[in-house]
Amino acid sequence: MIKKIRMIRNGSVRSEVAVMFSESDVIEFKREFSRRALKTVVAFANTNGGVLYLGIDDDGTVCGLEDADAAMLSATNAIRDSIKPNTAMIVECEKLEFEGKTVVGIRVERGVDRPYYLADKGMRPEGVYVREGSASYMASEAEIVGMLKSSRGESFDSGRSLRQDLTFEGTREYFAKKDMELGDAQMRSLRMIDQDGQYTNLAWLLSDQCDAVIKLADFFGVNRTTFKDRLEVTGSALVQFDQARRFLAEHMRYKTKFVNMERVDYEDFPPDAVREALINAIIHRDYVVAAPTLISVLEDRVEFTSHGGPPVSLSLSEFEMDVSVPRNPLLAAVFYRVRLIEAYGTGIKRIFEAYDNSGVFPEFDMTKHLFRVRLPSRNYEGDDAFWRGGGKSVIAVRNADGATLTADDLRGQERMVFTVLEECGPLRRAELQERFEFSQATLLRILGRLKDKGLIRAEGNTRSRVYRVVVSP
Repeated sequence: MIKKIRMIRNGSVRSEVAVMFSESDVIEFKREFSRRALKTVVAFANTNGGVLYLGIDDDGTVCGLEDADAAMLSATNAIRDSIKPNTAMIVECEKLEFEGKTVVGIRVERGVDRPYYLADKGMRPEGVYVREGSASYMASEAEIVGMLKSSRGESFDSGRSLRQDLTFEGTREYFAKKDMELGDAQMRSLRMIDQDGQYTNLAWLLSDQCDAVIKLADFFGVNRTTFKDRLEVTGSALVQFDQARRFLAEHMRYKTKFVNMERVDYEDFPPDAVREALINAIIHRDYVVAAPTLISVLEDRVEFTSHGGPPVSLSLSEFEMDVSVPRNPLLAAVFYRVRLIEAYGTGIKRIFEAYDNSGVFPEFDMTKHLFRVRLPSRNYEGDDAFWRGGGKSVIAVRNADGATLTADDLRGQERMVFTVLEECGPLRRAELQERFEFSQATLLRILGRLKDKGLIRAEGNTRSRVYRVVVSP
């Protein structure tokens, strides 16, 4: 049976399409969102994708939803909190109109981080589901192992984009400056278009619609408390690089010396090091995580903080040795094609070489979820520089007893949570839990201890509560 679907956005009909209206390997109906619906989402993500319709009975009878917005919000929150790994980039919810009634369609793409599983069951048959016909089944151990093997070879930028209504004016303009074209043939060669003629995530990363944000700020002094200027950039990764590069160039500091009666300007930060750190922040970023990349310019340093630890189990020492395993190899290939990268696996080496004979050294911090590069000023002489203070946190707070505390006064899990709130807060409990994979009870204990020390505070009621760092005046 074929029925007409009207897609609704911002209260108006966006389009109307005809679809086969019966349950199948890629279509399922539910009257409302439930635990069984979560299993369906997991199964779609682990198999070939699909659409889950809420407000329709199993037999295809359209009953509609009394409050489609509330149902969509509830489903989105449940999927975010109950399924791992993060499904934000492969799940999209829309209000639809069937036979004059409003329902919700949850579109799920085949994921690149398979196996997806129910968070409370873990990566075992009880938590991993696959689709066969019109039913969802528990995966066997062999199927789980197979998914693990296949997903390791599939990067984010090679997966199919959720958005297909993409334009590429920014990238075409950038290519034109390099005397390069970006037509259909070039897009297929770069793998912006897959074998089915669909846009990949690489295309999304190079599109005008890419909403992965880079936030840049220039601050007074050595603390991130008062900024002079700031900028947020979105759009094509190449355009983001260009805009961020210009912002950094405009806000770089230098020291003037006179040598043999001639004026010589010494930049605080080696331009080559800044450029390489910016490129690394873009091409090694985990774009599944919605949090922005942060770039802070201070008097004693420039910091680049991006989400996503190593794409494989690299140690920090291996990373500093330029062992090259790019998280987004197709994006890295584009940067190589437009000559932003001269050779793979040389970025960290170039950063260190830029600081030769300067007396200070760049620093790299890497966790499972964050990567940070600190470039020290070659000219700053204050005693409050971060490397002279033993790497003190740039945010200092006073606890209830009036004592000044920073992240370096914390240890273990408390320091990890505080650092993420410092960089990305305010955050909800569920957002923190997703980053660290702590149990809810463990995370609440950590948050309680940080609140008792006066380092963070909670705002809002139980359902909307967020946690933020308390900054001393």
